[in-house]
Amino acid sequence: MSRGLRTNLLGGGAVVLVAAGIAAVLVVTRPRNPTKTPPRRLALVWAPRIRPRRNHRVRIVAFGSARAKVRAGISAQVAGEVVSKAAGFLSGLDVRKGQVLFRIDRSDYLLARDSARHNLAQLQARRKRLQQNLENLRASERIERRRMQLADKQLKEARALLARGAAGQNDVDAAEEVALARKAQWQSIVNAIAVTGPDLESLEAEIRLGKVRLDRAELDLARTTVRSPITGRVLRCDVDVGDHVQPGVVCGEVYATDVMEVPVSVPAADLRWLDARDGQAADAGGDGAEPTTAEVVWQQADGGEQHTWRGRVDRIEAGLEPATRTATVVVRVDNPPPGAPGARLELNMFCRVTLEGKVLPEAFVLPREAVLPGGAVYVVRAGKLTRRRVRVARYTDETALILPGGGIVAGERVVLDR
Repeated sequence: MSRGLRTNLLGGGAVVLVAAGIAAVLVVTRPRNPTKTPPRRLALVWAPRIRPRRNHRVRIVAFGSARAKVRAGISAQVAGEVVSKAAGFLSGLDVRKGQVLFRIDRSDYLLARDSARHNLAQLQARRKRLQQNLENLRASERIERRRMQLADKQLKEARALLARGAAGQNDVDAAEEVALARKAQWQSIVNAIAVTGPDLESLEAEIRLGKVRLDRAELDLARTTVRSPITGRVLRCDVDVGDHVQPGVVCGEVYATDVMEVPVSVPAADLRWLDARDGQAADAGGDGAEPTTAEVVWQQADGGEQHTWRGRVDRIEAGLEPATRTATVVVRVDNPPPGAPGARLELNMFCRVTLEGKVLPEAFVLPREAVLPGGAVYVVRAGKLTRRRVRVARYTDETALILPGGGIVAGERVVLDR
């Protein structure tokens, strides 16, 4: 290495060392910001004095879809081809009770009715002849019985004359022969009457059977016209002109619109807050007390128009739902009559149902967040927080219900937030 290059390297290193030393002095001698200890922050809580609510009504909120209380399947009771169908028998249209929905070909049923009428008329004619014959036999029996009595009298007289010597044996024999002939004739008529009686009874049985067959034929003929069993609205129609229907096969459905039901699922623990009479239908007897009422609310999508109906608990269905272990409470809603003001609850409307349960004389209602996991609250005593266990009678999404004696005393300061 040349002497000039070595001199340059040494000079550059000295400059770097001097700069590093100046930077270190500046760092050590720079002014420093003063440090302060942060003040101690205390948590603020909301702890008002708690007073019980008087005459507090328990309300249970649930949701469900409206359904018809009465639904009727439309089916034919006789087989045949559909020859006509009412214009109103279409899904969504209203029908009246007794309104004709469709008709089945009547030809075969007219023939069956006429044949049954003819057979019955023949049986009735036979009965009339047999009754007349029986009357004639009874009249003949009365005559022959009298003639038999006269012949017996003549026989006795002939025997008396024979005993006195005023008549011969031939006279007695002739009188006896006449008496026997009269008795034989009378006995023949009696036998005929005895046989005619059972024949008439058998014919009466055939006539009763003929009337049954005629009634059945007329009933089948009437059933060729299918009518609506209720007043309501057609839910579906699966039959048209030309279709061949069979007895018992459902080909349509109609539901009543005057009374609707909203079944809602309620936790089994909440049933205690409903009236004990709930679960008994109003028309099944009872003490006549008013059942639990309910508010049924339906709102259109996206916050649209809202409709409210007043209903009542009609019944509580038996058992619990196996999946959710909840009870099904059925709320009844009476729709306004057609043409009357007011909205109507329609099929499959999803509604919010508020059941108005029992009224409690006193109850503490706290925000749900005031109750800690495990069932405890904070109570302010002498300026300090004390943790205390409480018995929560009922939780909702927003509140916790505590009854008197459940761990809270009126006038205490209870922390109501976190």
